[in-house]
Amino acid sequence: MVLRLHALSSTSGLLAFSSLLVGLSASLPTTAAENGQIHYPIGVNTIMNAALPAPGETGFYLYTQYYESTRLNDRNGDAIDADFKAQVYAVVPRIVHTWKDTYGPFSLSSGVILPMTRVELEAFGRRDTSTGMGDPVLAPLYVNYVNSTGTLFAYAGPEIYVPVGKYDKDRLANNGLNYWAVAPTASVTWLPTPRWELSATLYSEFNLKNEDTDYRSGTSVSLDFDVAYRPLTALPKLKVAVQGFAMKQYTDDEQFGQDIPGGNRGRAFGLGPQVSYDIAGVGAVLVKYQKEFGVENRSSGNRFWFELALPL
Repeated sequence: MVLRLHALSSTSGLLAFSSLLVGLSASLPTTAAENGQIHYPIGVNTIMNAALPAPGETGFYLYTQYYESTRLNDRNGDAIDADFKAQVYAVVPRIVHTWKDTYGPFSLSSGVILPMTRVELEAFGRRDTSTGMGDPVLAPLYVNYVNSTGTLFAYAGPEIYVPVGKYDKDRLANNGLNYWAVAPTASVTWLPTPRWELSATLYSEFNLKNEDTDYRSGTSVSLDFDVAYRPLTALPKLKVAVQGFAMKQYTDDEQFGQDIPGGNRGRAFGLGPQVSYDIAGVGAVLVKYQKEFGVENRSSGNRFWFELALPL
C-alpha cells in the first residue's frame, strides 16, 4: 500500500503545456499552424508509472515544468524560423481517488487535472505571451491491477480533454487548445528487485476539430519510460534513473476537410537523467531533465521538471 502511494505516479493525463509552445495560431503559415501539437505532455510519466493510490485512498500530485526552445523544425528536421523562441512555465495539480471496492487484484480510480501555464512565443516576426488556465483533463475510470507480491502494477483507461482553457484563434500564444480529445492510456511498472524499477506508459490521442480554425490535428502515439535504481543501501529512499520518451503522429492534420500538404505529422524523442527521493514512505519528490532530438514538425528544446506526490 505504501509503495503505491509514494510512487509519484506521473500522470498520463497532464494537459499539453509541452505542446502549447508549438500551438501557433492558424493565421501563421501552414508549416507552423497547429504544428504536430498534442495534448499529452510527453515525458511526464517516468517514475512508477502504473502506481496509483491504494483502494480507499486519495493522492495529490503537483507537476511543474519549464520548457525552452530556440528551434522550430519542419518535416525534414530543418529549422524554419531563425528567430523562433519559446518558453513555457507550467504548474499542474492533479487529484486521483481509488475507490475502496476491489475485485480480486483489480481496483478502480478516477481523477481530475487542472493545468495553469504561462506561454511566451516569438515566431515569424510576431511575439505574444499568455498566462491562464489550460484545458482540464477528466479521468472517469482507470482499471488498476497489482499482483500479490506488490512487484507488478498496471492500469488502463481513457482521459478526456475539455476545451475550456484560455484561447483566442488570433493570438500566437494560447493556454488551451480549443478542441476535445479522447486519449486511451495504459501503464505498467515492474519491480524485479527492491532496488530496480522498469516502467512504461503508452498513450494515444484522438482529436476532434478546432471549430474556430476548422483544423483537426492528427492522431498520435507516445511512449514514456524509465529504468531506475536505488544505488545506496545507506540511502534506500534515493533513486536514480535514465528516462525519456518517443512520440509519433501517424495520421495527417486536416483543415477545411482536406489533408494538410505534407501532413504536419509531429515526431520527437527525449532522453535524460532523473533523481527522486521518497518522503516518509508516503510520498516522493523528483527532478529530471530531458533533451529533445530527432524532432519533426515541432519545436525542439529542453524540458526541466519538478514533481511531487503526497496523500490527502
